[in-house]
Formats: sequence, structure tokens, C-alpha cells
Amino acid sequence: MKKIMVCCGSSMITSTIAINKLKTAMANAGIDVKFIQCKFAEVQGKVKVERPDVIVPTGALKDSLTDSVPVVRGTCFVTGVGEKEAIDEIIKILRG
Repeated sequence: MKKIMVCCGSSMITSTIAINKLKTAMANAGIDVKFIQCKFAEVQGKVKVERPDVIVPTGALKDSLTDSVPVVRGTCFVTGVGEKEAIDEIIKILRG
């Protein structure tokens, strides 16, 4: 099972939107995924424990928090612009 960490600033609203869209996309791609939802302030600790395959922040996330885990910007899941490209990139990472 692959792991996708989806994170946002504080209220979890934008990360929930992203997760809902990614659930559908990953199911359509036939990829079994566990989602880890957290706030930016929790990323560094959760990365070390959960070891996600990719991180999808819905805003600006400092690279120093990601422990070299690939990052695909998830703002598109809120705006709707560039969703397909982001999904394709996530699938490529997960299948890599």
C-alpha cells in the first residue's frame, strides 16, 4: 500500500478537498493508498513516523520539513487548475 500525506495550514479544509479528489483518482488508477492528513506544523514529525511516498501540500510547505520525500503541490485541488497534471505526477511517483 502506498502512502500519500496531504497537508494544509490549519483548519484541514483544503486538505480534505484534496484527499476527496485524490481518493477517486487513485481508485481509478488502481492504486491502493493510505492517506495521512495533517497540518503543516505536524509534517516533520509525521514524515519520520509514517514514511509517506509523496507529500501533497495545499499551500507553501518548507522543503526542510519533507525529509527528501517527493512533493507535488496540491493547490490545484482547491483551484481546479492543473489537477490532471498533479494527479499524473503523483501516479508516476507511486508507480516509480
